[in-house]
Amino acid sequence: ENNSSSDKSGSSDDNGPSDSSESPQSDEATTTSKKTYVIVGGGWGGWGAAKALCQQSDSNVILLDALPDPTGATPYLSSTGKPVEAGTRGFWKDYPNIYALCDELELDQNEVFSPYTNSSFYSPDGLEATAPVFAETKVKDLLKPFQSFLPDIVNDFVKDDDLFPQLPSPFGQILATFPLFERIPLPDRASMIGLLIATIDALGSDDEDVRAAYDRMTAHELFLRFNLSARMVRDFIRPTLLVGLFKPPEELSAFVVMELLYYYALAHQDSFDVRWIKNGTVSDSLVAPLAEKLVTEEGLDVRGGCRVQEISLEASNNKLGASKISYTTYVNGQEQKCEINDVDGVVLALGCKGMKSVINTSPQLAKLPEFSKAASLNGIDVISIRLWFDKTITTRTPANVFSRFEELRGAGGTFFMLD
Repeated sequence: ENNSSSDKSGSSDDNGPSDSSESPQSDEATTTSKKTYVIVGGGWGGWGAAKALCQQSDSNVILLDALPDPTGATPYLSSTGKPVEAGTRGFWKDYPNIYALCDELELDQNEVFSPYTNSSFYSPDGLEATAPVFAETKVKDLLKPFQSFLPDIVNDFVKDDDLFPQLPSPFGQILATFPLFERIPLPDRASMIGLLIATIDALGSDDEDVRAAYDRMTAHELFLRFNLSARMVRDFIRPTLLVGLFKPPEELSAFVVMELLYYYALAHQDSFDVRWIKNGTVSDSLVAPLAEKLVTEEGLDVRGGCRVQEISLEASNNKLGASKISYTTYVNGQEQKCEINDVDGVVLALGCKGMKSVINTSPQLAKLPEFSKAASLNGIDVISIRLWFDKTITTRTPANVFSRFEELRGAGGTFFMLD
């Protein structure tokens, strides 16, 4: 996911200032012949960059983040002592890097993740549809709506545990979800064929002009042009986009929407299968063991409670590069200014707010077109609320998507049962 939108859990600017009990950081980078690289931001992007640099180069790598402890070893707790994490992370079937990381860290995936789960879609009228676990869909479940029409020999031939075969996408998805729409009529569902045709046209072409044309078009215009049913859009596609891309079709690029549908639902029959962290948080389940490995085995220098103030540049051999990073940290409740000199490279692994902050206080960076454009990007505000009940609340599925509820005021929403 990742995540191309602003990720508040790892940005250097997305968290308030924090006290740090760490001693003041050294004013100089390690004086060896090794190159020194500094990563700003301790989200997925930052840890991915740290892993690549540590394991693929003989260099000094420093990671800076605003969180007091971005390694995940120290729980980030609310005022009442409960674990806090920005949002809920689903882990889809087509996340090969995450699962390869688990194998590299020798983590038991069955202990880290829940089983793959169904998702439900609700409107004020009730349950609209259920997203199945495609890899575990049974043939008998698909035949239930037609049992009264099927000859006995078919029902006798199909065993209870026979799994639905893997079929070419999107035919497998269409057949597997056929009985799972509770209210949306078949003709409305069939109108999705138009979107599949458009997706093949856009993503199956290397013609940049074709892709640019779809990118200029809104998703709403796309749905009208390819005759998607208004009800299908209203009750299923729109709520999916509101919780997947956090914007309605009128404000989304048609090309981006088709990319989302392809990678999360159409690439393979079981692409939409999703599971969750089984216990705890992403930080203590995945980031903490990765951080421990990089720190102990690769010498990664992690500095928490640090807020980058300025990145200075200088020219060398007619090339402009980073030379110094200035940042503030807190020692015994007092703000302290620090510098890292003789820097060979910087990775800005930041969300939109963090990027704006760093570039706004780095006048040399702000003069470069790439960085001024990056500073002009805007994130989308997402509110994450955790409710702690005093008893178990039974839900049909762990993930429950809401659509058309007036209380959401046009936004999307999902209720996750995390227990």
